Amino acid sequence: MLTKHKALILGLLTVITSSVVAAGDDPEELIRALYKAHRPWEHKELNIRSRAVLSKYFSPELTTLFLKNAQVERDCPKGDLCGLEFDPILGSQDFDDHLDFKLHITEATPPQTGRFEARFNYLTNRSRSKSKCSFSNLFS
Repeated sequence: MLTKHKALILGLLTVITSSVVAAGDDPEELIRALYKAHRPWEHKELNIRSRAVLSKYFSPELTTLFLKNAQVERDCPKGDLCGLEFDPILGSQDFDDHLDFKLHITEATPPQTGRFEARFNYLTNRSRSKSKCSFSNLFS
């Protein structure tokens, strides 16, 4: 199931497009801003039900998908699980309160214009997890 989540998170975050980045913005700064704003272990989370918040970081297409997921979750019968069952930005479910989060941003391998990878480790008392997210078309 973890591999399925990682594949979905890679697919979702690859959809980020140039419409998010104003001329002259550094894609690395945008990616850092996303992960600074979304830190569930510090009780700071993006409101993935708000078009205004989502559109700061994601393409219109991905924003629409997040909003559709929010509607599915709102319409879900009590007691059922509907929509994404994990954090789509980090590709995981649970966090310790004292998480050691290390973010590393590089150009994609192999190099592709406008494509970056964010790799991060989260160290917990129980385990060490690694994830990788791809960001494409930041400058098209």
